[in-house]
Order: sequence, then structure tokens, then C-alpha cells
Amino acid sequence: MKILKKELKYGKVVVQAQNLDDLWCLSQVVLKGDTVIGKTTRKVRLGSAEEAVKKTYTLSLAAENAEFKDQSLRIRGTTTEQHEDIPKGAHHTITAEPGEVLTVIKARWQKYQLDRLQQATQEQLKALIVVFDRESCLLARLKSRGYEVVAELKGKVRKKDYAATTVTNFYKEIIAAIKEYDERNNPDRIILASPAFWKEELANELKNSPISKKVAIATCSSVSENAIDEVLKRPEMETVFANAMASKELRLVDEVMTAIAKDDKVAYGKKEVGEAIDAAAVEKLLVTDVNVYNNPETEALMRKAEDCGGKVFIINSENAAGQKLDALGGMAAILRYKVQTF
Repeated sequence: MKILKKELKYGKVVVQAQNLDDLWCLSQVVLKGDTVIGKTTRKVRLGSAEEAVKKTYTLSLAAENAEFKDQSLRIRGTTTEQHEDIPKGAHHTITAEPGEVLTVIKARWQKYQLDRLQQATQEQLKALIVVFDRESCLLARLKSRGYEVVAELKGKVRKKDYAATTVTNFYKEIIAAIKEYDERNNPDRIILASPAFWKEELANELKNSPISKKVAIATCSSVSENAIDEVLKRPEMETVFANAMASKELRLVDEVMTAIAKDDKVAYGKKEVGEAIDAAAVEKLLVTDVNVYNNPETEALMRKAEDCGGKVFIINSENAAGQKLDALGGMAAILRYKVQTF
């Protein structure tokens, strides 16, 4: 994400989305009632011509909703100005793809919204996570909003019939998949994770390869998508994933879960969290994205938490962290001190 201009005095921020993650980020920032200015195309007939031609317009919309879908950001709303071919108040859609420039105007920008844009400007870590044992392997691409499994491999080693040559052949398959991904995508880091000693063995197989400098190892208890979440939370991976939003979200939600287990300073669910915010006790407020969009009550709670010095974090409901938080009512808070709830 590039922030091209920021004029908060007028509620205006101009951004350029660099990739799909940026478009998803904007879908969480643009809310109903915001004004969005961007380019759009429309078919029009010129004069008496039978065939319509495509024309590009720069439109200003009063946003009704924003949706990230089919590799693009769609902002639906009504036009705020009269245009030569489009009347004021007409329903229209701005469809933005990577590279597009958008102007977003709000009556008031909240700190968490500006923080989210700022985070998107930071270069995201490009990482490949490889979780495996002698029988199976998952390769996953780290994204700012989670991860995506890009390949799944199956070995042919039976648990009761360990054969070193067969395992070595499976390692060769894994290495070939890693090298192919590296050639196409050039990740910054390659994380090898496994139960037991498999990760060290595979790292040793790669020691003479140019990609060995990218390799880090971690421990996981199984080979599954849960294992990928496990790797993202590993303490030894904290420096590796320092700029990865998915890892931060998992650690934040785990902090909440640990506090709940210890009956510590924590609140969850809208009622408890609301009472904690009223008491100015919230240090960190976590809310899933589905509970934010076009929800004035939630937005008011977030604004009040920020006004009282709390930090607000929007958690992606599509990943494991968001699913855990949704199970708690979609909202939780780490508190400065305990609050008696009624």
C-alpha cells in the first residue's frame, strides 16, 4: 500500500493499492457513509451510434458497502456529484484492482483505521511454511490476512515399515516443490517445521543449496493446517514473523485465551467488553472484522476504547485467530484491571 496523501483536517486519505492484500485491507477500512473517489468504466452510446463504447470516469460515491471479491475491491454507492453521463444520486460501483488509486474521505478517521493503512504500507514478509513428516507435507504461503496452502504432498512410507531410501525419495519430492516455489515466488524465508527430527534432516539435505540461507526450522505436533497456526505462534518464530499480521493476530487471541484460563484481567462478549470500556479499563480491544463493518454500536465502542487510551485490533475472521474470537462473541479485551460485571 502506498499512502499518497493524507489530509486528516479534511478527512481525506489518498492511497494506491499495490496487491490483493491491500485491497482486502481497504475493504475493512471503507465504511457506509464514507466518500470514495476512484475511476470506473461504463458503456455509453455516442450520438446515434448503435454500439456502446466504454468510457472511463472518475466518480465520487457515497459508499453503501465495500466487498473484496473475485480478486478485486467493489465499492457500491450513490454518486455525490453530477457527471455528464451519470446523474447525481445514481447507483454505481467502483471496482478497484491492484495499482488503482482511491481517495477515501471520512467524517472522522479512527486510530485503528489509520494504523491498519500504515501497517499495509510496511513491506510484508514473503514466507513459505513447510510442515511435514515422512508421510505427508503441506506447503503454505504466508499472507497478511492469513495463509494459503499451495501444495500438498503424500509420501509412501508405512509407519511399521520404515525405509530410509523411501524417506529420502520423499525428501527429494519436498525439496523439488520448495525449489519450484522459490524460483517462481522468491520468498524471503522458508520455514521447515515437523515433529521429531525430520526438519533437521531436511535442512541438512538443503545445506548445499543457495536457498539454505533462507531456511529456518520450527517444531510442530502434526502435519495439518492446525500445525501451520502452531508454527506462526512458536516463540522462536517471533523474530521471523515480526511483520506478519497473521502471526500477530494469533498471539493476541492466545493472550486472551490464556487470560480466560487463568481468570485474569480479561473480558469477552459485547456486554462484558462494553462494561470494561465504560470503566476505562481496556488496554487491548480485539474485534473480528465481520463485527465491525457497518455496525455503528461496535464502532462506537471502538472509538470510546481508543479515547480512553486502549489499542484496537481488527482480527480477520477467516483465519484461526478470528474463528476463536468469534466463538467468544467476536469481541474480547485485555484489561488494565479487573472490572466487576453485572
